[in-house]
Amino acid sequence: MSKPRLIVWSTLAVIVLLGGLWAFWPRPVLVDLVEVSEGIMEVAISEEGEARVHDLYVVSAPAMGYLQRIDIEPGDCAYAGETRLAIIYSSAAPALDARTIAQLRAAAASVRAALRVADADVRRQRSELDRAENDLARVQILAQSGTASQQALERGQTEVSSLAAALVAAQAAREFARHEVTRADAALIPTSQPEPEAAMGIVAPVSGIVLRVLRDSEGPVAAGEPVLEIGRSEDIEIMVDLLSEDAVAVSVGDRVRVRGWGGPDLWGHVRVVEPYAFTKVSALGIEEQRANVAIDLDGPAIGLGHGYRVRTDIVTWQDDQVLRVPMTALFKANDHWSVYRYERGRARLTELDIGHMNGRAAEVLAGLAAGDTLIEHPSSRIQDGVRVRTRLLREATFVRDQIAEPTDVESSLEDVGGCSGPPVARPDNQLSEVADVNP
Repeated sequence: MSKPRLIVWSTLAVIVLLGGLWAFWPRPVLVDLVEVSEGIMEVAISEEGEARVHDLYVVSAPAMGYLQRIDIEPGDCAYAGETRLAIIYSSAAPALDARTIAQLRAAAASVRAALRVADADVRRQRSELDRAENDLARVQILAQSGTASQQALERGQTEVSSLAAALVAAQAAREFARHEVTRADAALIPTSQPEPEAAMGIVAPVSGIVLRVLRDSEGPVAAGEPVLEIGRSEDIEIMVDLLSEDAVAVSVGDRVRVRGWGGPDLWGHVRVVEPYAFTKVSALGIEEQRANVAIDLDGPAIGLGHGYRVRTDIVTWQDDQVLRVPMTALFKANDHWSVYRYERGRARLTELDIGHMNGRAAEVLAGLAAGDTLIEHPSSRIQDGVRVRTRLLREATFVRDQIAEPTDVESSLEDVGGCSGPPVARPDNQLSEVADVNP
């Protein structure tokens, strides 16, 4: 073989060999990197809650009657002792069928007959008393002259006293018969509309806003039947039912972030953790033991109403200077929390001592330093010592954006939260003859 051809084939062999080496040579794994940093970290329990008025007043009918249609609407202002909320008339007589009317007429005729008997008895008792009094007068005259005995005189006096008592009893029986006649006639009074002079008004027991009208149509009402609800709109609290194992970690005074209600994030604090748990069935049909946690807001919540849904973050632990690592870089290796550190183009397996965790980040007690670079979302291709190449380097976000503490807002509202000015004039407020009652 000539020398030129040998050089050509040798060159081709070297090129093929180098290409094979390049094709099968291990390439660096593309990875995303994140830096370890120091800063604020918090552990919070997140759960849905419900906003409600702290003191809810249910206004009920004080007596049975006929309710006039309520013109007050939800959102109207109510002033204690001034705003008339509803009017109740005395109940109208029920409609009677022919049989009942016949029975009542017969009963009325009976009591009228009894009244005539009572009148006759009174007249008889009065006649007997007059006779006895005349006899007593004659005996007294004879007794003075010695013709009548003392025994006859005493007998006459006793008879007059007995007949006087019998007359009183007969008069009482006649009065009773008269009342029975009145009652029988009243039962026959035809059905009619309620009389305005027999009306009773219900005034607001407290100052606040009408939250809900439970009964706005007119009609018969029973004593104690709820009519509407009143509360103070600025007196809003949050009620959250936590799993009992989460409620154990919550303490009175813990800070709470309220969000997800349609307005800006609010801050509050835990007022009470109820010691009594209850059973609640989840959407999956699992029975859970839950406990109510009451939260007071630290500032006004404009627009947050009774029954609104909110999201709460109850902060159970917080530190302003913590070495933290994102959860996306953590994994378990040999029953220890570990990470892959990025060091001069290679991945280095590092075991850590972890403290608090909140689902986004973990507190590093030992094993890392601020500024270390970690591999995020390590795959199965990442091993200790494997060459890696940076695809993205970002700064981890560990906590929600901090919001300013609520500031005191001067409210021009007077006694009623969300209300100002005089009470709303309603048609029923013009009935001055109605006797107002405070339920």
